[in-house]
Amino acid sequence: MTVRFSPRSLRLRAKFLFLVCGCPCLPAETLQEVLRDAGIPTRQFSAPDLAAKITSYAIANNDPFLLAYYVDTGTGLLGPPLRLIRFDRAKRDLRRADFADIHALFQRDVPMSCLGSALDIREYRGNIYIDTHANPSAGCVIVLSSTLSFKTAISGWLLGLIAADYAIVRHSEIHFMSVHPMHIGVLDLEQNHLVEVFPFENDPQRREFSGLLKPHIVEKWCKEHNAQCDPENFDTDLKGKLAVNEAARIFGFEAEFNASGFGEATEKQVPRRNVVYVFRQRSGEWEHREFPVAQFRSLFSGKNLQELISSEPNRAFAVTFPAP
Repeated sequence: MTVRFSPRSLRLRAKFLFLVCGCPCLPAETLQEVLRDAGIPTRQFSAPDLAAKITSYAIANNDPFLLAYYVDTGTGLLGPPLRLIRFDRAKRDLRRADFADIHALFQRDVPMSCLGSALDIREYRGNIYIDTHANPSAGCVIVLSSTLSFKTAISGWLLGLIAADYAIVRHSEIHFMSVHPMHIGVLDLEQNHLVEVFPFENDPQRREFSGLLKPHIVEKWCKEHNAQCDPENFDTDLKGKLAVNEAARIFGFEAEFNASGFGEATEKQVPRRNVVYVFRQRSGEWEHREFPVAQFRSLFSGKNLQELISSEPNRAFAVTFPAP
């Protein structure tokens, strides 16, 4: 069973664990105990390997069985390598690999190590995806082949997948900032090319929310709290799960804008706003549509986003609005 967390709950969980034990970690068990409980044969492992305590690991106990882990050194610190085990139950094929150095680009140009605690591991359509933790607002998505060869690493968290073609990723953020604006990109796995799709230029919903924030910004509060207070750069988070239709190459999500990070007075004056965004891939480009939640419900007969994307994925792009 694979356990997943939303980026916001992941940040809170990771922050709590970081404060408690210095790094997000599961209680130490030996490798033999973990493999035995999952029914994985151990004859290919040495006695020292099996006796070693492991920490900060993620496990997917299905077919194939996957385990990403570190050996517990007893220091409370993680040391390379990140170790991987894959066992194909049907074929009785066991593979192992170690990774001593994996980096990704944070904020597009700053190298960051991806060898943090393993939070999640899954295999889908021939690719293995590992979410690792760097700090409460940053992590990596490591992509491997089913044979455990390295393919790529992206700074952020995995939100969803479209077949073996695209991975939808929420980018890492700077933790000690007054706001955490959400940025979402789509990784073309074949081309190893990442395209940022959100936020996009001239979004009328973001522009309107910025306009509401601007007159309520209190410069004195911003200076006292070392807050950026840029009305075009505000807190955004996901509401609920990503909706994906693989066949149509369409995905969508609900975003929540809020005035957190601009002071209590501004938060009271500017209510939260929820907007639905839908994206589809056409001729190498990602098209988009956006709808305030109330408008979305009215236009689509009360359907929620998951229902619309599943049953009528292109309907959001067929809606026309009268000229202003």
